[in-house]
Amino acid sequence: MPAKGNGVKWVVPAVLMLLTALAARAGVSLLIYALAALPVVSAVLSYTSGKWGAAGVCAAAALSCAFTLPSPALIPALVWCAGCAAVPCVPLKNKILRPVMWGSLCVLVWLICFSLAMKATDGNTVNGIAQALCNLTDQSPYRDTILLNAYSMGLARLKGTEGLIPAVRVMGNVVIEEATRTELLNSLRVSLEETLPALLCDLAVYHTALTVLLCTLLPDWRRRRHGEEGELPPIERWYMPRRMGAAVFALGLGWLLLIMSDGGISMYMGLLSTAVFRAAFTVQGVGLMIWLEKKVGVRAAARNFWAVLLSVLAPIIPIVLGVIDQRRDARHLRPHKEAE
Repeated sequence: MPAKGNGVKWVVPAVLMLLTALAARAGVSLLIYALAALPVVSAVLSYTSGKWGAAGVCAAAALSCAFTLPSPALIPALVWCAGCAAVPCVPLKNKILRPVMWGSLCVLVWLICFSLAMKATDGNTVNGIAQALCNLTDQSPYRDTILLNAYSMGLARLKGTEGLIPAVRVMGNVVIEEATRTELLNSLRVSLEETLPALLCDLAVYHTALTVLLCTLLPDWRRRRHGEEGELPPIERWYMPRRMGAAVFALGLGWLLLIMSDGGISMYMGLLSTAVFRAAFTVQGVGLMIWLEKKVGVRAAARNFWAVLLSVLAPIIPIVLGVIDQRRDARHLRPHKEAE
């Protein structure tokens, strides 16, 4: 139920619609950032300003995409905007279905993007994306600086050097010789072809998980601040039922596919399986961390801060805690006979 209020509640949607248009006017990159945040904005606005306010921001984003993005990228962008407007508006008796709808929207848009990329590259998606990124780097006015950073990160290599690149700095800008630049670009393309499969799979899984989490937690946080009941329990009470946990444990064996695979669909299945395994137990581990911090009296803001910090700096910690919690039921949340 949207929060009641006067005409002020329409100010935020109007400002966001204007900012979306300005982001599209400024460049495609800013518009992509705005689209990435659109589900969270729509989920929060559906409570604070009503469903029409959320729909208005999504409509402004769709119009901005129509006037800015090229035709191949327009299809997933419009599906994304339409889904972000529709998901908060669907009345549901079972509240757990709304996070499922957010996740389904993310998966659908990712599948559309991959399908369009395969069509544009004649099936050589990874090679095509790597070449496109190298072309964008070569056309960028900051290409030499980008290549220098890629070299320092180990993504680009140069034969015959021991950690130094023959480069000069002219008026604050890095200038690399043409032959060196070409070798670095070729090396960067090869590195991207090696790392993109895992990067794309992780990006799809973690983007979906983060979108579902934020679209669920932030509106519920606003509801609880106004004395209402959230649609879902607080994150410290989230857990996976036994059968779901067993299925996620089975996905952890996806690394075997990676070891035995020489590429193709089996490699992507292994990458996706391990990414889902890590994401699921990261969420469960974060729930256990927040529960433990709450038990010892840590304040709410500090609990969330440390949970996020550990998940970013030491992601293995919440994964291990999630596995332990799934096996030992440290929070005693599961009933003796679970209704699956």
